[in-house]
Amino acid sequence: MKMKIVLIASAILIAVLLSSCSNIPTFSGNIPPDPTGVSQPTSWGNDVQMALSVDRSLSLTPLTLQDYNHIRVSFLGYTPPDSVNRDNFKVFEDGKAQGFLLEKVSEVRSKVDIVFIVDVTGSMGEEINGVKSSMINFINDLESSGLDAKVAVVPYDDYIPTKDHTYSPPWLDLSNLSDAADYVNNLIAAGGGDGPENAYGAIMYAWKNVSWRPDSQRVFILLTDAFSHYRGDSSWSDSYNDFSPKFTKEEVISALSGYATLYMVASTGFYYSSSDTDFSNPADPREIAVRTGGFVIYQSGSEEVDLSKIGLAEAISSSYIITFESDSPVGTHTISVYYDGPDGKQGYKTTQMNY
Repeated sequence: MKMKIVLIASAILIAVLLSSCSNIPTFSGNIPPDPTGVSQPTSWGNDVQMALSVDRSLSLTPLTLQDYNHIRVSFLGYTPPDSVNRDNFKVFEDGKAQGFLLEKVSEVRSKVDIVFIVDVTGSMGEEINGVKSSMINFINDLESSGLDAKVAVVPYDDYIPTKDHTYSPPWLDLSNLSDAADYVNNLIAAGGGDGPENAYGAIMYAWKNVSWRPDSQRVFILLTDAFSHYRGDSSWSDSYNDFSPKFTKEEVISALSGYATLYMVASTGFYYSSSDTDFSNPADPREIAVRTGGFVIYQSGSEEVDLSKIGLAEAISSSYIITFESDSPVGTHTISVYYDGPDGKQGYKTTQMNY
């Protein structure tokens, strides 16, 4: 009798839990079996720029697919046609073709929360007007896109929020697009001390303090011309600074990976060059963008990088989630995704991943 009562109570509890989760978007259909006799292409077009990252967000992990892997695919400066479907992709894990489901992120996670992390030190003086104009154009582009978007802004230097300027409020939590544009318009660039700034601290401050909406896409856009301080970095110790960096790059990546994407606008000069390929320096935040599925966009001096023309809004709204079952979920795997669009455009990306 006791066992029967326990079973009934368990059934009721499960029903309540499922009911409470009814607003969580889930994937439809069954994952098809892995195709046989399919090998990786030996040649493929590279018309579109792609990024891959693991997606661990609860809203894309329905109870029936808990043991499956979710890979986010993003495009920069390219909007896939509406007719894109699973047939336009090939997916390989460690060289083996995978059966998979394909879902457009904006259809299963309709809200987008975007945080601008903005370096407002004096070295950004030449770029700040272009940066502000780019941000406002991007916000206006979001407004016309129809996305359910909110925007936050965190101005920083060695301190978060910045100590060299007085803004009201000191940083802007998620707000409507009009209020965000007004806040951006008041930003100025001045002050600062040593070369690096505290980008890692600013990202983590936002990650912990922003009022993220449930089931939203979570996006960071970092705009800076400098490397970041990090815990253990001796360069911060000078007469100007009285702070201790609290985070390493790996800690930032660990916090965001699978849950948020970081895009970076890097102003070229002393720290950044568009020809760079090695981002492994512990102070270089570009690796965060690469490992969270974002892109690095370069800005030269007073050049205005129009984020709306580059297609960053499209990269956010036109991302896809590929869901498949790994043959060996433990350890590091080589994931390759090939895209062959209905419009004849092709792209591919290979990366190392831990699920």
